[in-house]
Amino acid sequence: MTEALSEPPLPSPQLAAAVERVAGLGAKLGRSRDEVLDPETLHRACGVPLDVIRALLQGRAAGEPDIHARFRQRLDLLHETHRKDNGRKFSHGEIARESGISRQQVQALLGGDRRPTMDHCARLERFFDRPAGFLQSEDSEALGCVLAAIEKTLLQECQEHSERNALATAAPAGAGRPGLYERHGVDGIALRAALLPDQGRTRLLEWLDTYMDEHAAEEDPEPPGERA
Repeated sequence: MTEALSEPPLPSPQLAAAVERVAGLGAKLGRSRDEVLDPETLHRACGVPLDVIRALLQGRAAGEPDIHARFRQRLDLLHETHRKDNGRKFSHGEIARESGISRQQVQALLGGDRRPTMDHCARLERFFDRPAGFLQSEDSEALGCVLAAIEKTLLQECQEHSERNALATAAPAGAGRPGLYERHGVDGIALRAALLPDQGRTRLLEWLDTYMDEHAAEEDPEPPGERA
C-alpha cells in the first residue's frame, strides 16, 4: 500500500487539454510547439523539475508525491535563481529580515531540517515574488497554472492578430466607419469571448443577437410587402 502511494501520478485530462490548446494557439501565430511549450521556460515559471515537465507534456506519469520534497526542491530553486541586483544570492539573514521568519527557521527550512507551515510558505512566496501555492502545489497543478497564463496571453495575441487582419481588409477611407465584424472579425469576437467568464459570455451573446438584428435592418430597410 505504501509503495502504491509513492508512485508518481498520471497527468489529468485537463492538463493534457491545456497542453493541446496552447500548442494550437501557438500554431495559429506561426510558432512551433517547442517554442510555446519550452520546458526551460516552464521550469523557471512553475518550479517543477525539467524531467517532470517533459514527462507531463508527453502525458507520462511524473511528479514528486511528497509535499516536503516538493517544497525543498522549489525553495532551493528560488534561492538559487532569485538574486539581488548585484547577482548574489540572498543570505539567510536577509531572507529572515524581509520575510519575518527567524534566521534559525530559514536556515532549517533551506537545509531540509524543518517542515514548513502554511505561514512559512506564504511568507517565502511573497519574499520571492511567487504566487500563492508555488512552494507546495502538486507538480501537475503548478504546470497547469503556468499553462493557463500562457494560454490567456496567446488568446490575446490571436485576438489582436485577428483584429489587425480585419482592419486591413475593411472598407477603404471615406466609406464610413467599419462595422463590428469589419473591426474585429468573427475570430476576434470569438477569441475575446473566450477570455470572459460564463456570465460575461452570455451577455456578449445576447448583445450580438441584438446587434445582428439591428444590422440586418440597416442593410434591408425596405418592408417585405414593398419589394418588387
